[in-house]
Amino acid sequence: MPSKKTAPMSAMADLMKAPALDGFSMFMRPQAKMAEALLKQNIETLDFLKTRFERDRAMLADLAQIDDPAKAMDLWSSFWQRMMSDYSTETTKLAASVTEIAEQAVRTATEEGEALMTVVNPSEKK
Repeated sequence: MPSKKTAPMSAMADLMKAPALDGFSMFMRPQAKMAEALLKQNIETLDFLKTRFERDRAMLADLAQIDDPAKAMDLWSSFWQRMMSDYSTETTKLAASVTEIAEQAVRTATEEGEALMTVVNPSEKK
């Protein structure tokens, strides 16, 4: 009966201890959560900028149509008040988001540390 031959690289891989796929996912899960939080913040910021630029463009179109300097000044004043309010609101949202991302970073570091300990010392699983 012919003996079963093992490919040379396969034999070498059998000798090398590597973390299980479950260990790999333990490292990826916290990173994915962190990336998701950052992407959500980017989407929020881009949505705000899109809306803000559309308002800027509309104001310029309206300003170009006004013949009366008093009405132009009224439009200009209203525009700046609204813009300051918009930026103030967005700054508050972003501050809350950054706080959430910082908290997520701490959770991520904790989860990664626990995952590393599980892979390094599997006998001490919680």
